[in-house]
Amino acid sequence: MFTSFRIKALHFLKKNSKVIFIVVCIWAVVFFVNLFLRNYKAPQEVQTTYEPHISVMDKTDSVPRKVSNQVEEMLEQYVDYLLAGNVEMAYQMLSDNCKQWSFENNIDVFTSYVLEKVGAAKRYTIQNYSNEGNTYIYQVKYMDDFLATGLTNTTYSFTEEKIVFQRQKDGSLEMAVGSFIDYEELQNVSENEYLKVELQAVQKYYSYEVYYVKITNRSDDTIVISDSQEEGEIFLTLASNDTRKAVNMADLVLKPKESVTKQIQFQKFYDNQDAASSLTFGSVRVMEQYSGTKDVAEEVIQAEIQNAVAKFSVNLPIQNKR
Repeated sequence: MFTSFRIKALHFLKKNSKVIFIVVCIWAVVFFVNLFLRNYKAPQEVQTTYEPHISVMDKTDSVPRKVSNQVEEMLEQYVDYLLAGNVEMAYQMLSDNCKQWSFENNIDVFTSYVLEKVGAAKRYTIQNYSNEGNTYIYQVKYMDDFLATGLTNTTYSFTEEKIVFQRQKDGSLEMAVGSFIDYEELQNVSENEYLKVELQAVQKYYSYEVYYVKITNRSDDTIVISDSQEEGEIFLTLASNDTRKAVNMADLVLKPKESVTKQIQFQKFYDNQDAASSLTFGSVRVMEQYSGTKDVAEEVIQAEIQNAVAKFSVNLPIQNKR
């Protein structure tokens, strides 16, 4: 009986060998595919965090959709003009204050700026940097088309600038480039028998402010406002009582009866939420004898300071013109 079963089995295998072989092959393929899939770890997809309208300075702060759409349209138009060589049309997109105070109402000055910032760039990216009220500050990077030139996976150069959008009462946006924020007229005067100081205006940029100050010497003596000989000669006070020294400031010395208008710059970030409250000349000296400081002995300098006709400070609260 067992022998008969063996014969029948061998006969079955011989008769169906091809079918059995195919079934075994299919089973083996399925087995190994399942084994491979169980042990296969799929590569993680690249996660992108690029959110062009969320502030770099505050991740919880985003630009309203209506404003962000306007920003994208204006930036696309502005850059398209520049890349097409139509500098005149790009220039006309800027606010009047930006054209006047950043570029002296001179398109040639603007053209030089564009050549420095944009050059031969083919692409650009935008990123909201910070927002303050109705002012939206974007960082724009200009770069070559590295996909077209085969520069992927290598370093590439770029230039960048901050472009500022301010929403107006009618809902429109004004655009300014070169980190220019705004120009404001100020109204404050301080005067005594020796000196009259008029705080006239301020230009605000993203990282600094420039104050326009008219100074008139009413006396018959030399008046020294700054020559790096005294502490606290010129400084800006913020609402927090922090102070900022004037930067890149040359000696400020007035001859008898002289009147000058000076631009005085202070480092101050627009989005630090710490408004400027006053500008101070902290060590004004009325000098009957003044020899200057260059190649002058220290004892002479100090003797002349000690013999000053008068010493006082001038504090100018910062008030917008109404």
